[in-house]
Amino acid sequence: MITAAVTLLGYAALLAAFGPRILDRARWTNAMPRLAIATWFAMAASFLLAAALAGAAIVMPTEGLTGHSVEFIGTCITELQETYGEAGGLALVTLGAGLTWGLPGWLAASGVSVAFRTSRRRRELRRRLALTGHDRSAGVAILDSPDPKAYCLPGEGGLIVVTSAAVKLLDESGLAAVLAHERAHLVGRHHLLMTLAQIGRRALVWLPLFSRLPDRIGHLVELAADDAATRRTPRLILARTLFELAASRTPGEALAATGGDTVARIERLLDTPTGPGPAGIGSILGGSLTAIAMPVVITLVPVLTTAGMACCFI
Repeated sequence: MITAAVTLLGYAALLAAFGPRILDRARWTNAMPRLAIATWFAMAASFLLAAALAGAAIVMPTEGLTGHSVEFIGTCITELQETYGEAGGLALVTLGAGLTWGLPGWLAASGVSVAFRTSRRRRELRRRLALTGHDRSAGVAILDSPDPKAYCLPGEGGLIVVTSAAVKLLDESGLAAVLAHERAHLVGRHHLLMTLAQIGRRALVWLPLFSRLPDRIGHLVELAADDAATRRTPRLILARTLFELAASRTPGEALAATGGDTVARIERLLDTPTGPGPAGIGSILGGSLTAIAMPVVITLVPVLTTAGMACCFI
């Protein structure tokens, strides 16, 4: 099983280092942002699964599966120390335990930290909005401010905030485009995707796959919201609206109409990218499923091989 563990760790390292480069160079991601989001998270899930299974493979060597297959973990530790020496066995046990239990625990702790911080900031922003006073019209909060802004705050049914300056700046069609974009964020629960990406970066920021995840997901959810908005408003109107609001700044805990790479979004609206055909989509989905299944396959191969050999000697 040590061979399987080394293979899994090598696979995880290649995925973390080169997976982002492959997706960054892919042309189809701008055309199909939702599929790109799924692919990014599939790579992240594959890495985590490979790391956890590598840890399990280290502390459960193949020798521990022959004969009496159900043994206590102490037996596996003893066999590791007998095979690799006292220090080597202890190091392998520590590594295996860290990958199998420490990594999920660290992710959970990072999740609690990110969720608490995000919730606190959103509550503070809502409190400030309540103190400044705002009028609600058609489910939208109109905030008196000289800075043209438009953003949404998830939670408590969702809140779309548009400043009075933005209302004055935009015409009726532009305002409708902004509202459609923000409603798409709320309906799509894009804040949950952003939270998952932020948890990954907080826990594994030294890995390119996770350090880039929030920026990539942040841009892709904006593209997805643009696509949803263009089902109700012309693309040129949304592009013009983004241009008019491009100079505005919004709170970091909010999902803004001008989030992501605004210039790239405007160019995309003006020149609609061509996505892959059905065969291409099938290949992309198949690749994502393969990436998730690969760690399981790598782990099962030596297990099934050992089980088959044991059966031959019965």
